[in-house]
Amino acid sequence: MVETLAEPELRASPLGPVIEELQRIVLGGQSYLLARIEEGRLDREECLRLLAHLGTISEVYEYFAEVGGVEGPFLRPLAWPWQPFISPEIAEVRRYKGKTNEIFTRVLLNVALFAGAYASSRERLRILDPLAGGGTTLFVALAAGHDAFGIEQKRQDVETTAVFLRQYLTGEGIAFKEICERRRSGKRYQFEVRPAGKSGEGRLLVLVHGDSSEAPLHLRNIPGGPRVHAIVGDLPYGIQHLGEIGALLQQALPAWSELLLPGGTLALAWNATRLPRQDICTLVERYSGLQPRNDPPYTQFAHTVDRVIKKRDLLVAVKA
Repeated sequence: MVETLAEPELRASPLGPVIEELQRIVLGGQSYLLARIEEGRLDREECLRLLAHLGTISEVYEYFAEVGGVEGPFLRPLAWPWQPFISPEIAEVRRYKGKTNEIFTRVLLNVALFAGAYASSRERLRILDPLAGGGTTLFVALAAGHDAFGIEQKRQDVETTAVFLRQYLTGEGIAFKEICERRRSGKRYQFEVRPAGKSGEGRLLVLVHGDSSEAPLHLRNIPGGPRVHAIVGDLPYGIQHLGEIGALLQQALPAWSELLLPGGTLALAWNATRLPRQDICTLVERYSGLQPRNDPPYTQFAHTVDRVIKKRDLLVAVKA
């Protein structure tokens, strides 16, 4: 999966336009992407900062074909100039049935942000997962330094995710404030997270029990308002019929689209084994009014998950 996703993720990033050459190479049995960056377009630190956010890249090296007349290749490890808001392990250690891989979740979030008006933003962004499940997207977004909002219809998933977050933050010695609201529309948890040594404001993680087609209601009266920069979600993988997906999207997409800021993006992943990309594109365009990105590299993320999900794909659509 990682090898399939690495190249399109890199090309979709703000580094994409400055890549002169990109090829896959194998050194010592390990697979690498070798990228040549156009000189003078981005400084070294900005390149490394962007690479540090990618979901498919764990390490970065400077490549030398030879050094001092000695034939290589040689690789020099480079340090990241950026540190996550909290450790990304928060998304890794949370285990539950039906969990989406945290690496793919990071890719999905990145591709959502890369496609819209906030691709190069260093600001604190607001991310919504309207199909939050066990919270993987929320934890990935929080680790990246964003505010995270999740809506989930299964009460048990909401409760266990809130318990996990509370225990994790306490165990790691990370300061937080929690508000639990019992509302007519469903219980809502608000966590304000403030790691030691991090300057500036804390980050907000909000988890709501409710129907995502009522998303504006669930995000009412939260700090900063209900609008978000990106909506990221996994459509239920068990649904294999277009009619069921169509009914879900017809109900939910108008509400989701209402919450997006101008230039914001919607990114959805789905089991594409029997649901073609064009059908999902048509539904998104019809019910949201957003513009799907049907240009490379956004059409190059399809990959195999396992023997059951032989093809998973993602779709990104942008709000004008």
